[in-house]
Amino acid sequence: MRKTFFGGAVALFLLMFGATQAVYAVTIELLGVGDSQVRSGAYAGLYDLQINGTETIEGMCNDFDTSISIGHTWEAGVYTYTDIQNGAPVKFAADGIEKYSQAGWLFSQLSTATLSQQADINVAIWKIFSSSTITMNTVATAYYNDATSGLHDNFNFDGIMAVLTPNPLSASQENLINAVPVPAAAWLFSSGLIGLVGVARRRK
Repeated sequence: MRKTFFGGAVALFLLMFGATQAVYAVTIELLGVGDSQVRSGAYAGLYDLQINGTETIEGMCNDFDTSISIGHTWEAGVYTYTDIQNGAPVKFAADGIEKYSQAGWLFSQLSTATLSQQADINVAIWKIFSSSTITMNTVATAYYNDATSGLHDNFNFDGIMAVLTPNPLSASQENLINAVPVPAAAWLFSSGLIGLVGVARRRK
């Protein structure tokens, strides 16, 4: 009886975890710099990334101090606002949720931004997270000042942005992507369902 309950509890945990928590062991490859533009000596804007060798997405680096090159691959977890609030091991966890919220608000502005403005938004995000000297033009400065004004410190970016954190943290840059990739999240959700079905069969 105790074993059956334990199995059911584990399956339920997998179901809930897969639906709401980070997607682990996702393989990422940097395909190219996309339409990014040079700012502060680096490419700023949206990069082309590939997940698990199949799905191509766009990502924006928030980690100015770590360099990678095209073709670089790494393992990563995908984290939401809720995950970070609950202690997810993101690269800048020591800085608290506020910086990720500020970056999330900036990320929400991308949909109406020109390519040049997207690059400036990226520079503002670099400035939020980096200890290095970041050169900002007037547009990037305006974005940065707005993001760090205190109005967006609790911005909930669930459903807008997700944080793609390398595992281990030193393996690559951290990137910001558009919400959570559905195929990977759906796979974890289905794994929880399979676990529940297996428990039900053992009970019969």
